[in-house]
Amino acid sequence: MEKVIMKETFIKLYRKIEDWRWYTDANVFRVFIHLLIKATYDLFNWKGRDLKPGQVVTGRRKLAAELSLTEKQIRGALLKLESTGEISIERTNKFSVITINNWGLYQTPSTRAGPSKGPTKGQQRATVQEGKEIKEEEFNRFWTMYDRKEGKKQCKKVWNSLQPEVHMQILEHVPKYVASTPEKKYRKLPLTYLNGEHWEDEIIDRNPEKQKPEPRIKKRLER
Repeated sequence: MEKVIMKETFIKLYRKIEDWRWYTDANVFRVFIHLLIKATYDLFNWKGRDLKPGQVVTGRRKLAAELSLTEKQIRGALLKLESTGEISIERTNKFSVITINNWGLYQTPSTRAGPSKGPTKGQQRATVQEGKEIKEEEFNRFWTMYDRKEGKKQCKKVWNSLQPEVHMQILEHVPKYVASTPEKKYRKLPLTYLNGEHWEDEIIDRNPEKQKPEPRIKKRLER
């Protein structure tokens, strides 16, 4: 039953994904799309363990068999996805629980494909409600990642006016921006960030490691 239900659902991809850093890495791209397809889209109990939407229980050997890749290739792809925040991995001795961190960005307001006759009024209301919940979840993720708690009400209003593909851009940009501004006092106010569309800005490392020049005395001794 689980497999039938999974095959009736679908994910969405924005053309913006062509700008994703792993788009041209065939193994990483395949693994990520595979995880998106395999992840549960609803609360699910697996052998007594509660899984949330966007999680999948798997392992390197299983993924290698499913994708016709080596375990080494799978391991490398997972490490890359983990390093850029696309996924989080909880490892155990027998399996791994992989969480797709921005899972909601790849879902339609209603994750199930409706019949060709069109949605009923009840389905329409459910779709609207699901869309609101996804938007709320994505805003909360932005608010937590940005970690400068000022002007939340105004920020939420701006967030709700933006398109889903913009939400995706923001959620990809914020972790890098926050890493470049570890001191909050130098970080833009979240409302300024949103109003100024600063997710389009280039990330500048404000704390580059400066190489210290070798003392002249040492250079003379080496001659």
